[in-house]
Amino acid sequence: MKQPFEFERDRAYHRLIDLIFSAGLDPQVPLSERKLADQLDMGRMPVREALRQLEQEGVVEVKPARGTFIRRLTTDDLVDTYRVRGALECLAAELAATHGETAELHAQGQILRTMAQESGAFQAREIDDAGTNFHERLVDASNSPALRESLRVLRMRARLVFHLPRYYDHDLARATLGEHIAILQAVEARDAPRAARLMAAHLERGLDLRVKMEASAGRGISLPTSPLPLKETSE
Repeated sequence: MKQPFEFERDRAYHRLIDLIFSAGLDPQVPLSERKLADQLDMGRMPVREALRQLEQEGVVEVKPARGTFIRRLTTDDLVDTYRVRGALECLAAELAATHGETAELHAQGQILRTMAQESGAFQAREIDDAGTNFHERLVDASNSPALRESLRVLRMRARLVFHLPRYYDHDLARATLGEHIAILQAVEARDAPRAARLMAAHLERGLDLRVKMEASAGRGISLPTSPLPLKETSE
């Protein structure tokens, strides 16, 4: 049975994302609708629509007379992305604390606390994935569809920078886990200013790590002073 076009377009979109972030496509080679359709065993129309959406989201770019390419972002782009993400996620934390913890956020918090108590039983990648889920549940708890959509695009662009694999280190994962739990505690206490401040500090440390990774690879730039907008509080 032929699938509805909307389903095929979404499937093409998600499969293209998997190819891009798994380094399955050469960023130096233009993307061919025909070859991608053959590779994905799909029609060209849903692939074309998926590429258009990825262009709007800044993941691919069209170069006149050359074709469509995976966009290569710089560390400056990463800093800019984190700056905007910082502002939005601080707002998400503040709104989540204002509205109160959701059942989904509570459930994710329980997972984080279990991992903190038995961190040796979990791989760094599992802890990192749980942290990603925590950010998503926190944004959901903000009760703002516009905020959720904006952050989805920003996270994708952050992943795109240099097509870097995620960096897994158990000590780092445990430290980040502690930061997530601290943010969660502020949300549970309905302390919106503290939740926002902790989120800003958490993302600033994440950006600093990313920039240092690029610098160690000989591709980075100096991190600007106070790259993320820290929330002023009475603490």
